[in-house]
Amino acid sequence: MIALYARVSTKDQGQELETQLQPLRDWATAQGRGGQVLIFTDHASGRDTKRPGWRSMEHHWRKGVIDTIAVLRLDRAFRSVVDVHNVLAELEGRGIRFAAITQPIDTGTPVGKLLITVLGGVAEFERDMISERVKEGLARATRQGIKLGRKRKPLSPERAAIYLEKFGNPEDAATALGVSRSTLYSRIKERPENPVDISFLQP
Repeated sequence: MIALYARVSTKDQGQELETQLQPLRDWATAQGRGGQVLIFTDHASGRDTKRPGWRSMEHHWRKGVIDTIAVLRLDRAFRSVVDVHNVLAELEGRGIRFAAITQPIDTGTPVGKLLITVLGGVAEFERDMISERVKEGLARATRQGIKLGRKRKPLSPERAAIYLEKFGNPEDAATALGVSRSTLYSRIKERPENPVDISFLQP
């Protein structure tokens, strides 16, 4: 079967799925496969990795029901070069043809097969660039004295001690404050003078 996939963004209310689907049906007919069509659609952002229509199509191609997938343009199916490469590599491994019918992209042709190789290199470059940007960002944050990681709970040592005295045990005090037992313990230890006996908090 040929899978025809169309997607419109939730932000673009004026878009119609039929605007994409009719050219896709005409393409399937031109392939002599007009009566062997499955249609999958989504009203979703391209960034949504759990689009129901796309997930359903994945299920069908992995069951071996689909031998060809067609979209109007690449951006209807993918959000990045890495996505394009990963999906096309899987489809090639399963012997499934992929075509973006308004672009010169068809893995059923020699040029289309070359595209997979080129995209592989571009995808690797993109991943390396993202990794480098992350490392540079972390290094810059460290130089600027920015503390990374989970945000500290807004709990003063004094309030932690008051709740511990009030409830009498760390579990109840921590629950009432909405923090973990270890957070409660660390805050109480921060008091310069600590009249509260916290020895029973030790693990």
